[in-house]
Amino acid sequence: MLKYILLGFLNYEPMTGYDLKRLVDGSTAHFWHAYHSQIYTTLRKMEQDGLVTSVIDDSDERSERRIYNITEQGKSQLKQWLGKSLTELPPSKDGLLVRLFFSGSRDNQDVLNELRFQLQLHQQQLELYQQIKPEQSAAEQSPVKSDRQESHHVESLDFDREAKFWQMTLDLGLAYEQMYLKWLDETIAKIESF
Repeated sequence: MLKYILLGFLNYEPMTGYDLKRLVDGSTAHFWHAYHSQIYTTLRKMEQDGLVTSVIDDSDERSERRIYNITEQGKSQLKQWLGKSLTELPPSKDGLLVRLFFSGSRDNQDVLNELRFQLQLHQQQLELYQQIKPEQSAAEQSPVKSDRQESHHVESLDFDREAKFWQMTLDLGLAYEQMYLKWLDETIAKIESF
């Protein structure tokens, strides 16, 4: 999945691995997390597979930067992947649910403390989602501020349309956190009534 996330971002404009990590952290990491090392390993593999190319930019005297650019083969693979619908539910993992499932032998107060702490964390996540504004154009949010941003490819993208799809993913994040908070409140109330 990470390969397609990186191809998706590189389809917007050329970027460094650092730029990609910042974009992932501020967007797709809310539903698909990636570590710094995974991004660079995946970029190297993608370059070997001909999906991206890279050049060294040494215009900054302090450091060299490797800039990745999607190839036609990379664009084609991204388009093929986007063209295939998911036909099954993705697997779900939730450590809190595993802990709660086996909490029959735990002290109620310990379980309540853990659930109340999770309540705070989910409230913070909801507040974070409420601050995200996808309607701002990707060009404004772009981590790459250079002449490369003026490329023909970037200008040809409909960032208003892109932002509408970003909003749809944010809508699910907001709904999920609201649902999770409701469930936590109800679960806490049930345990308090034991």
